[in-house]
Amino acid sequence: RQRDPRLNEILYPKYSEKRATEILSAYEPNEELVKECRMSKDGFIRYLMSDENAPVFLDKLDIYMEMDQPLAHYYINSSHNTYLSGRQFGGKSSVEMYRQVLLAGC
Repeated sequence: RQRDPRLNEILYPKYSEKRATEILSAYEPNEELVKECRMSKDGFIRYLMSDENAPVFLDKLDIYMEMDQPLAHYYINSSHNTYLSGRQFGGKSSVEMYRQVLLAGC
């Protein structure tokens, strides 16, 4: 969920009737139901299991760089308290602490 709900409207725009018809035609195997603008359970499952409903953007699954370095080269060495700028209980938390850790070469 996005903090700013307007971003949801940009990332996930509402479908028009035209788009709904395209989805129906693409995934509904029963032509009679397509003509009636209806979708069967089988058609709905096909749509839900399609690439259009992948939980991640499929282009992000492609390898875009070689990842052949030791695992430690890809992660920040931090604890669950790295974000704290004061005491563990009652202290302030800030992403600034991660910036400082990175600048320190950790």
